[in-house]
Amino acid sequence: MKVSSIDCRRLKKIIRKECGTSLIVDCRPYFSFSNSNIKGSVNANLNSVVVRRSRGGPVPLQFVIPDEKALLRLREGSISAVVVLDDRAPHWQKLKKDSIAQIVINTLNNLASGTNICFLKGGFENFHGQYPELCTEVLKPVGVVQNNGTETGKCRPSISQCCEKLGSNLKPDYDQGKPVEILPFLYLGSAYHASRQDYLSDLGVTALLNVSRRDTRPSKGHYDYKWIPVEDNVTADISSHFQEAFQFIDGVKQTGGRVLVHCEAGISRSPTICLAYIMSTKRLQLEEAFDIIKQRRSLISPNFSFMGQLLQFESEVLSSTPITTATTPETATEPATPCCIGKETVSFFGSSKEFTFNNNNFDFEPSTVFAPLPTSFLTPMPLQTPPLRHFKLSPLTALP
Repeated sequence: MKVSSIDCRRLKKIIRKECGTSLIVDCRPYFSFSNSNIKGSVNANLNSVVVRRSRGGPVPLQFVIPDEKALLRLREGSISAVVVLDDRAPHWQKLKKDSIAQIVINTLNNLASGTNICFLKGGFENFHGQYPELCTEVLKPVGVVQNNGTETGKCRPSISQCCEKLGSNLKPDYDQGKPVEILPFLYLGSAYHASRQDYLSDLGVTALLNVSRRDTRPSKGHYDYKWIPVEDNVTADISSHFQEAFQFIDGVKQTGGRVLVHCEAGISRSPTICLAYIMSTKRLQLEEAFDIIKQRRSLISPNFSFMGQLLQFESEVLSSTPITTATTPETATEPATPCCIGKETVSFFGSSKEFTFNNNNFDFEPSTVFAPLPTSFLTPMPLQTPPLRHFKLSPLTALP
């Protein structure tokens, strides 16, 4: 493996003299990257499902380089050097096999373009300490210090308030656009989305389910509201709140309403609730549910602990699902057929499936190429309870 380690001074020269032919790939968690990053860098924060599938090996390049322009430049061979960095690792040989940075390096080394792969010694912390002027910063609310040294309760405007005044292009990625529809009565979004009455009105939302550590009951508008306090870290037991959340969502559905499920960023906690809900009601495997929601909100990335709890919930859901058999000799003897979601082939724990996905009602339409498939999630599919899978937990920066 041809990887060279560079120091912060060398990266500074690359940024100032070779910016047009270089690419900086930041492998830190999304929240850390969004708070502060090296100017011009791209974030390769792979979600936990992709990391688990890779087992430390290479992954599709579009996961490593999500920026389309940068990806095109790399594939065209116009990038001569790629600099990979994490939080603080002193050398690339010190990386863990299943770390994001190691997976990125393995993926980039498969390129045949002759691109030089470099690793930043000391990571972002070291570079930020030496060259903060080359890094972006996000304004955080802080207290106002009086003459006596004490802080008042006044704070600077929040990020979302600044964004509304200065323009939508300054909002974090997770606040771009509107909430996404998961089911006709179920929407997923962020706390910012929940604060926008125009968004809620346009979508016909009548209820809010807040899954975060901060109670943000709306002061305006008439909404059914429920707060489930959950931290976004590896010690939080979010699965203990699944049934409570399901009851609230079902109650909104029965009254003909629509509910927005949100946390702070709509990336970890609220997607976990939505994943569990459609797994339970549609009898889906975790990876099937994950790929469905990922298509609608690409930024979702439940932390490793939540993924482990969802895997356990998957085994409970599937163990309670009756196994059905085909009603005709043709379908009864038909071997398992690969299927795809949309136009993509998705691998579910070693087996490839291709589904033709119907965005309106979650039905899987049978392909004209393959043998007939079940036409609705309402009909349980023949599934077997998957074995319990083990993986290492990774800490994630908590948000309110």
